[in-house]
Amino acid sequence: MAEKKKISRATMARFPIYLKALRAMGHIGKDNFLSSELAEVTHIQDTTIRRDFGFLPQKETLGKRGYGYDTNHMIEALSEMLGLGLDESIILIGVGNLGSAILKYNRWKYTVGKIVCAYDANPDKVGSVYGIDIYNIDDLETSFPDKCKIAILCISDNVQETVNRLVKLGVKGIVDFTHNHFVVPKGVEVQSVDVVVAIQELELKMKANEEE
Repeated sequence: MAEKKKISRATMARFPIYLKALRAMGHIGKDNFLSSELAEVTHIQDTTIRRDFGFLPQKETLGKRGYGYDTNHMIEALSEMLGLGLDESIILIGVGNLGSAILKYNRWKYTVGKIVCAYDANPDKVGSVYGIDIYNIDDLETSFPDKCKIAILCISDNVQETVNRLVKLGVKGIVDFTHNHFVVPKGVEVQSVDVVVAIQELELKMKANEEE
């Protein structure tokens, strides 16, 4: 039996970038593409793209001279590799200024699905915004979408309690905008988004460039 190729973290980090770009291509009716075309969109070298595609399991992912890669086949292969689908259900907790902005943006159809509903502690928020239903957080267990695995957190109060409830409902991935410390059990992934930390990292990089 041939040894399974080990995929680096850098390659895995590029797969979602390819997937987003290819779904956008598919959305406008582009049936096939060259690695050079994908490189132009993603700003990743075409040689790196071809090498990364070599880790994908399906035979259909092999490019053909003069034709390139089949867009739909590559989307399927990348989705399978990442465990993602176009119909991935995402929920949002907290419909304040940030949460509302995320609901308005909601361009998830090119990436990992879409936000299907949102929750807030303020009863005045209950209703519908941008075509998305908003429920009271007290109704989380009774209105939770079937098979939902991803939640976006945009709250500042009762964070750990809310996380515990989400985990019990089967959430496996959390995008964290809370800036609060909380813990999750093994098997649940958290991706924190902190603008302050991002600015600090940017300043360090700028300073390093000035010292070169």
